[in-house]
Amino acid sequence: MAAKLFGIMMINVQSIELSIVNLRTLKQVERVRSDVSLGEDIYDQHTIDYDSVEEAAQALTGFIQIMNDYGVQDYHLWGSRSLSSANNADYIQDQLRVRTGLTIDWLSSSQETYLRSVAVAVHFPKFKQMITKPTYLLGINSGSVGISHYDQSNFVFSRSLRLGPVRISEVLEDLQSSVPNYVEVLDDYISSQITDFGRFLPGRRDQPSNVVMLGVAPFATLFTQQQTKAGGEELSSADFKALYDDVIDASDQYLMEKYQVDEADVRLIVPELLLINELLQLTHAQSIWLTNVTVLDGLIIQEAIKLGYKRYNFNNQIVTAAKNIADRYHVEPKHRELVTKFALHLFDQLKPLHQLGKRERLLLQVASIVHDVGSYIDPHQHYMHSDYILRATELTGLTDDEKEIIALVSRYHSAQTPSKDLKHFEHLQLEQRLLVSKLSAILRIADALDDGRKQKIDKISVSIRNPRVIITCFAHDDLFLENWVFAQKAKFFKEVFGLMPVIKLRGVR
Repeated sequence: MAAKLFGIMMINVQSIELSIVNLRTLKQVERVRSDVSLGEDIYDQHTIDYDSVEEAAQALTGFIQIMNDYGVQDYHLWGSRSLSSANNADYIQDQLRVRTGLTIDWLSSSQETYLRSVAVAVHFPKFKQMITKPTYLLGINSGSVGISHYDQSNFVFSRSLRLGPVRISEVLEDLQSSVPNYVEVLDDYISSQITDFGRFLPGRRDQPSNVVMLGVAPFATLFTQQQTKAGGEELSSADFKALYDDVIDASDQYLMEKYQVDEADVRLIVPELLLINELLQLTHAQSIWLTNVTVLDGLIIQEAIKLGYKRYNFNNQIVTAAKNIADRYHVEPKHRELVTKFALHLFDQLKPLHQLGKRERLLLQVASIVHDVGSYIDPHQHYMHSDYILRATELTGLTDDEKEIIALVSRYHSAQTPSKDLKHFEHLQLEQRLLVSKLSAILRIADALDDGRKQKIDKISVSIRNPRVIITCFAHDDLFLENWVFAQKAKFFKEVFGLMPVIKLRGVR
């Protein structure tokens, strides 16, 4: 069978990359980087430099020619979260589309953190053995940090923080010439950001941990030399401290001569080193590893899974992260577990009606887990609170569009329906409106089956008998309340699918 070559391009703040890869084997046949800096002042001025658009367009046109030379017909262009947050990101996106024919798909922060985790899981040889003990993946790019935590061979937690070396350097640039103790001020600033961030880290934080660092480009040169000096693949916390002490007050000339740091990167070394030092203290790092896998490698794996070339399944990370959010807002666990169980069973049995796929099933699962987070604010109209909480919360591994879908499904699981709330619904494209309506209709029915929060129903079976959908409930108590709520929520289900759901009660001995 002929090799399936695919081209994936990624626009970052400081570079544009291309990978041409065989999706069957994940073997890269070409990897090209162009040092085009679209976001020279993005964290300070919040805009992308228009003068660099032509340079970026030329680089992308060159990438297209390379892909044509390899006979690559399928390719995709992604853009980093940092660039998408610029005030003029939409204009730049359109200008590049006009010049190259390529449309940028923007990644969310949670996607970037998730994709790094996926890349490490596939490409880092010691990963499975390492995560039997507390392990943190620290993905550091120009403007943010992504932390993923593993323990006892399971994914535990993921979160991102807008604090990268370029962002720090740009935001505090004016201070460098106006304060005598610039390094100390930098350290105080970073520490203040990390302290709040650290409160959300779960697990055995007092235990020594393994740390795998990704994307630390300027620091990588320093790490490699210290690694050689230490005589092993990883650094100990003592090795890192020795490196830190040698570098933190060093002159630019010293860094360039001893560590071969590029002159353009010297200004980033101190902010990055201070940031890494704070993160290593936060995670109680004992052993420190460095890998060169990136978000681009995660995108390659994601594409291979999507097109059926690989069968990796990392959905457990997305589900675990959703449960973490539900726990943070004290969602009642028994109710959410039963509603999730019923919602997924309904989804599977009603496939002839909704004709949705695996990704949509995952979105329903996440919505079922988090739909009641708004009760933390106020049980009255909690569905509206759920909507805005979820819009403002990172949902690991999901796009911004998917996050909006889950927020809307949570909004419509209770009293409101899309038909009666057009101002929050009509801006969506038709396909998204249908998806929100279908998932909401299913979740409303599942939620009604445990409206009393007493788990009266042990299991359900579903059969489609036009013009009805028969839901047989195996219950150990009466369902008077559930029947009443079900009858109200069933109306929207009929509006969406054209069939009326009805409950059939079966007793359980």
